[in-house]
Amino acid sequence: MDINYTLFSAVIIAFLVVNLGVGIWSTLKARKSSVAADEQFMLGGKSVPLVVIAMSYCAAAVSAGSFIGDPALAATMGWSYFWFPIFVTSGLCIPALFIIRRLKLQADKFGVLTITDYIGARFQSNAIKLYMAVVMAICYLFMLVSQFKGAAILFQMYTGVSFETGLILMMTVVVLLVVLGGLDSVAWSSFFQGFLMVFLALVMVIGAFVAVGGVSRLDSILSVDAPEILQIVETGENAIIPWYAVPFIFLFTFFVMFSQPYLSSRYLAMGNVNRKSVGKLLIITLTITGFFNMMITAGITGRALFPEVLEGEMADYLTVTMSIELFPDIITVLIMIGFFSAIISTAAAVLLTVAQCVGNDIYGRIKKDASPKSKVIVIRVTVFVVAPLITAFNFYKTPEFLQLFVLMSLTGVGAMLCMPLFAGVIWRNATRAGAWCSAILGPVSYLVMSQILEWSWAISMGACVIPAAIGMFVVSWILNVVKGPDEVLQKLYDVE
Repeated sequence: MDINYTLFSAVIIAFLVVNLGVGIWSTLKARKSSVAADEQFMLGGKSVPLVVIAMSYCAAAVSAGSFIGDPALAATMGWSYFWFPIFVTSGLCIPALFIIRRLKLQADKFGVLTITDYIGARFQSNAIKLYMAVVMAICYLFMLVSQFKGAAILFQMYTGVSFETGLILMMTVVVLLVVLGGLDSVAWSSFFQGFLMVFLALVMVIGAFVAVGGVSRLDSILSVDAPEILQIVETGENAIIPWYAVPFIFLFTFFVMFSQPYLSSRYLAMGNVNRKSVGKLLIITLTITGFFNMMITAGITGRALFPEVLEGEMADYLTVTMSIELFPDIITVLIMIGFFSAIISTAAAVLLTVAQCVGNDIYGRIKKDASPKSKVIVIRVTVFVVAPLITAFNFYKTPEFLQLFVLMSLTGVGAMLCMPLFAGVIWRNATRAGAWCSAILGPVSYLVMSQILEWSWAISMGACVIPAAIGMFVVSWILNVVKGPDEVLQKLYDVE
């Protein structure tokens, strides 16, 4: 591959400097705010414009996994993997119609700043908040490992620097972006990065189809070289996505994915949740994520164009190789920035969420009289502590398939949170015991299904929602029948 390393290095450095500029601007703006320090840092003072929140929501939902890992899995698994983007787009929007408004109103009533904060207040249990914060921090650490692996791969291929150097450079920028401005800087940087990501998706997909000769030519190539890629569901004893996995993918996207705190925290940051505002958020989400998820098709066309890249477990390099081989430097540079945007937007959002778990949920629980400023200090310190851990793990053992690492992390968190979150928002009779039961059953059942029963990861990631739902509703129903409704929790449900 003939790459102008000097050009690419100069552009990426300029891009990273601009991101740091956004962080500095957010810091200066926060100093003039009259809002409490923790609310300003974690929710942008609830003053971030709706369109910025919407774009950052979409940008954070995709990642190195979506623009690098998803196409890699599509290249190896074929059209059957397309069930994920189909349901992810709708899964980020349809549940929101029933959740966003009541969640925001209840959260404002409780005076909470995070999703775990909300669940703890809704069920009057600091213990469940602490438990969730610890599990979430652990799971998201593994997700961050995959994000920064993607960043290091990009640096290595586009600039010629070593994997280790690229990893440290990207880690430094993301850490400073989060520490400087919190959600405000993360949201604004993701807003601008989102437009670059749309450009990336459109150019990559169109360019790849043109290079391969169109849909019919793609079909004829794959029907000879890899006919199994053309199946919309897999068959055989070792199938990962057989026909009966499709409903479980639906459960994963509508419950597990939607409940991710690094995404759903955007709802708490909204200044207004009237129907018009919610509608605008969801229209933008539906449109933008639709563009983003087109990147899956680049994996299919890449399989036909560059089958050699898939040899030796190098599938994660496929879309990067395509951007270099198929386009002139000026277009490749912009595509490269789109890749980095996908990584930074998600990595910053997840890193901020992990730090909030420690500073707000754990430290705030242990030191009950902690001031807003002290919480923010702990959050910032946590960022500086977590960064070397992620770097060290990537030096020690780099994950092979980015998206599998991401999906495992998402499932651990979402299986724990989804039922307490959904039931807390929409069910008046949800109980504390039901929340505890579902929060434990969700991740435990996922581990049992994936590690002991050895079910396909495509099935176990969604199937774990079922035990969590049964635990929540059966335990709550029994307690309501035997002891009667909990009047305190019912009053907390009411928002009118």
